[in-house]
Amino acid sequence: MRAALRSAIAGVGVTRLYSYHVAEAVAAGQLRIVLAHAEHPPLPGHLLTPAGRVSMPKVRAFPDFGAPRLRAAFARLAVEAAAMN
Repeated sequence: MRAALRSAIAGVGVTRLYSYHVAEAVAAGQLRIVLAHAEHPPLPGHLLTPAGRVSMPKVRAFPDFGAPRLRAAFARLAVEAAAMN
C-alpha cells in the first residue's frame, strides 16, 4: 500500500487504494480521484470482542474508545469525498 501510494504521488502511475489510505494526499492536492464513478459502495466495519466472562475490561475499552473516533473519521472522509465529486 505504501509503495503504491508513493508511486502514484510521484506520478509513476495510478493505483486503487482505500479512501482512508489516500485521504491526506487527496486533500493536499498530491493525488486526485480519476474513476470516482467506478467506486465500490462503502462497506460496514465491525469491532468484535469476546462475550461473557471472557471479556476483560481492557479488551472492552478499545471499542468504547475507538468506535466513536472511527465513526467520526469515516464520516469526515465521506463528506470530503462527496465534496470532491
